[in-house]
Amino acid sequence: MLSGIDEYLFFLIFELSGESPLLGSIMVVITNWSSRIFAVIYLAGLGMLLVRRSKKLIPFLIAPAAALIMVQLIRYFYVRPRPFVALEIESLINHGPTGSFPSRHAVGAFVIAAVIWQINKRTGKILFLLAAVTGLSRVMVGVHYPLDIIAGALLAVATGLAAFAIQQRSLADESKE
Repeated sequence: MLSGIDEYLFFLIFELSGESPLLGSIMVVITNWSSRIFAVIYLAGLGMLLVRRSKKLIPFLIAPAAALIMVQLIRYFYVRPRPFVALEIESLINHGPTGSFPSRHAVGAFVIAAVIWQINKRTGKILFLLAAVTGLSRVMVGVHYPLDIIAGALLAVATGLAAFAIQQRSLADESKE
């Protein structure tokens, strides 16, 4: 049942790019550039934390790595064909027929948004919005189902928040000693 809803939502979203070639072209640009933009933002945040010698550096480094490792583990044990493969449609971008669940792009964007949010709430909120647009673009270009994006976002945010929560608990335990 869930896969039927996911497929229905996929077509609902994907067909928007077919109905509006301009929107489809915009989504192609977003999907092609968003990873680079998020990487630059992440590196800027990393540089800021290094300069400040912040204790938040460790979870800032660990969260994205942990989230991306989890994606690889999930994809190793569960291989979900991409929509353009399973549904025999033409995606708007060239992409290999690798596993689709969860979306690595969504995980990358949302984990960076989550760790930046831990540093600066206002910037983090903006990045969550950009991460959502990134996820939407991945569906609109035909390379992910909505559930791939949702699962990736949940995994990323949970990992980002957990990394900082573990560090906070560790710092609190150290101060008690």
